[in-house]
Amino acid sequence: MTDVPKLLSADLALELLENTSGLSSLEICQQVLAIRSLSPGMAERLSAALLFGDPRFSRLPDGNWVQAGAAAESVPLEEAVFVVVDVETTGFRPPADRVIEVAAVRVAGGAAVEEFSTLVNPGRPIPGPITGLTGITWDMVARAPEFSQVAEDFLDFLGDSVFVAHNAPFDWRFIQSEVSLAAGRRLLNRRLCTRHMAARLCPELSRRSLDDLARFFNLDFGQRRHRALGDARVAAEALLLLVARAKELGIENLATLFECLEPRKTRKK
Repeated sequence: MTDVPKLLSADLALELLENTSGLSSLEICQQVLAIRSLSPGMAERLSAALLFGDPRFSRLPDGNWVQAGAAAESVPLEEAVFVVVDVETTGFRPPADRVIEVAAVRVAGGAAVEEFSTLVNPGRPIPGPITGLTGITWDMVARAPEFSQVAEDFLDFLGDSVFVAHNAPFDWRFIQSEVSLAAGRRLLNRRLCTRHMAARLCPELSRRSLDDLARFFNLDFGQRRHRALGDARVAAEALLLLVARAKELGIENLATLFECLEPRKTRKK
């Protein structure tokens, strides 16, 4: 197996593992290498040749292959490390639209413990409606670093923690795009969305925007709304309160929390 096909196959395995709790060596061979009939021993040798030594993968005690870090999801919630991220952008569709501000708050041991924040030069004009919403002007970002200049610092801050955001698909999509453009890397972190968490853990809330959560939990933005650090701080406080609610429901670790937040299957009539 040459390096390029091996890399492409490993990338496919990674995509499959994103949506599973693990795959056996036989399933890896069947779904990734398209080999339908082979002995368990041969499956072990082929899957090991493909994935062993790749830092993106690890094996559980039962022999299943998982994303690196997935085995740690049984960590108690009070010991879990989360990084709550918020971005302000030139629009809604990366990579055509770019990040103009990124902030992150690390949550560990039941408290916000560290912050990361920077304006970002997007290399293109900021539309008037975006300036009206965020207050961020071109003059403010003209001398700010490009994302490529802060990418490694951001990635170091994020580490292998759980990526959290309010309406997480939006922030994740932009960060993934910027990291790919800047560093040619693909984020592998597990993700949580405080909006989705609120839908499951606060059924009394009919609306679940960040403003709605702030009012519900009596949280203060402290500065202009729609600035990355202020929004990330509020989302981090909301996360802590949502985790407390989860624990009241008997959810004690990350694995159980992710299971609780999985899409509910509709019953067939």
